[in-house]
Amino acid sequence: MSNSPWNVKNRRRRAPQPLTPQSAQVKHVPLTPPASDPVPTEAPRRRPRRVSKHQAPQVNQAQAAPKPQRKRQPVSKVYLGIVAALLVFAIITGTLFLINRQRMNQLVEERAAEAQRILDFKQSHYRVRERSGYHDLIKKYAEEYRISPSFLSAIIKCESSYDARAVSRVNARGLMQIMPDTGTWLAGRLDLKNYQPDALFDPETNIRFGAFYLAYLSDMFAGSPVMVASAFHAGANNVKHWALTRAEDKKTITLDMIPMDDTRSYVRKVMDAYAIYFEQDEGGTADLPGMQLFDLQRIGAGK
Repeated sequence: MSNSPWNVKNRRRRAPQPLTPQSAQVKHVPLTPPASDPVPTEAPRRRPRRVSKHQAPQVNQAQAAPKPQRKRQPVSKVYLGIVAALLVFAIITGTLFLINRQRMNQLVEERAAEAQRILDFKQSHYRVRERSGYHDLIKKYAEEYRISPSFLSAIIKCESSYDARAVSRVNARGLMQIMPDTGTWLAGRLDLKNYQPDALFDPETNIRFGAFYLAYLSDMFAGSPVMVASAFHAGANNVKHWALTRAEDKKTITLDMIPMDDTRSYVRKVMDAYAIYFEQDEGGTADLPGMQLFDLQRIGAGK
């Protein structure tokens, strides 16, 4: 055992050897102190790589990758039904609105046209009286016999349209279309001497005779404009007969009770003309038919 090479005691001790760099255990320790950090230099720039026209550009795989799509929820049939119903309702509502708008515009146009027609109709009545130059004579004899100048103007408008030389097919003459035999009777009532039928072409004589005759009929029929106009056109005896056979009180008839078509049409025109002239003369609208056109308190006018 003592002679064993592995015996520690038998080992010879070596003299201490100097420490050399080659025998250093830590070989990574530098022999010289480290120098200061070097200044970083800019890396050389690379030239951009030319891409050929025929070469497809490279696509980034991260960008080219398709995004995951969300799974769509199925649309409910109830929701689709509601949307369809609202759409149909909107279409129907819009169509009805357009139809009503067109009807409204048409109604406005019709009313405007009717208003213009009425205005033109009134203006024609105003112009023909003003241009005739007989308005002063009308007011003069209407006041003398205490009748409405508007009604007297209406009779002249419907009889001759203010033509003093007018002659009808039955030989009625002048502004108020007075028959020659009626003119002879009126001349006698007015005590005119040397009367001739041609005097009915004189505007003043004709208006005087007509105003007197309207006052006479007014006394007979209690100032009813319908009955006075009817008697002026068809005769007083016919009007009395119509009242006895058609009126409940046996005295007064209305426009719809007149059996003769031409007389009924004539009276309607007289009422329209009277309303137009009354509006201009009195600044109001006549309540036709049935308005008292005459002054019923006059005494003995036309007698």
